Amino acid sequence: MKKLWQYIFLLILIGVSAYFIYYSSLSPCDKPLEYSIGRFDSQFGVSREEFKMHISEAESVWEKSFGRNFFVYNQDADFKINLIYDERQLATIQKQKTEFGLSAVENVFKELDVKFNTFKNQYDQKVSLYEQSLALYKKGKYSNDEIEQLNKMASELNNMTQQLNILLKERNIKASEYNKIAGEYNKKYNDGLEFNQAEYTDKEINVYQFGNKKDLILALTHELGHALGMNHVENPKSMMYYLTGTNTETSLTPSSQDLAELKKVCKIK
Repeated sequence: MKKLWQYIFLLILIGVSAYFIYYSSLSPCDKPLEYSIGRFDSQFGVSREEFKMHISEAESVWEKSFGRNFFVYNQDADFKINLIYDERQLATIQKQKTEFGLSAVENVFKELDVKFNTFKNQYDQKVSLYEQSLALYKKGKYSNDEIEQLNKMASELNNMTQQLNILLKERNIKASEYNKIAGEYNKKYNDGLEFNQAEYTDKEINVYQFGNKKDLILALTHELGHALGMNHVENPKSMMYYLTGTNTETSLTPSSQDLAELKKVCKIK
């Protein structure tokens, strides 16, 4: 009888052990990844509660896409999400970029980009006004003086179109120059420009820098994607693109490439 109970106990022990081994081996696609906030540096001007809220917003980007809970906050969880105030790596990269001549090209490109976008906004406003005026003219509601003003506006738009094309050409030339130098830089410094605001390891996510709330949420979303097992994708506008940075224009909505990668990882059809 004693041997029977020992045998039963051994079977129960094996069953429980097998269950825990199986459960711990499941990916976040099969069971939610429990996380907690680890190191929290206050120099960013963000409260711990705000940081927790931004993590929740980031995780919902993936969860809403498929109606699943991929992540769960648990203050005792081993997997940590850290907010680390550390300027050393950023300073190192900036020094490398300056020495390589990349910073100068980057600055010129950014200036041209701002100039182009400012002029494009002015142009779009002018086009909108012209189209409204043209609609009134077609209804026969314009006097001779107003028609002359309309023709003058059309001439101004024609000049602005030429200027816009020149700015676009200058910006594209500088963008090509930047991409060429950036490629050479990456070869020399082992893809040094891949340093973003954050990094994922098997045990934690570390956030080092961000320009604004959107930057922070994007960085968290990107790294949580890695925590799900997602790899980088090729679309520069995707959240899982390998290059991200501060003040990015990337949307907080998953691209088709992001969703395809998540489907592949989670084996969702």
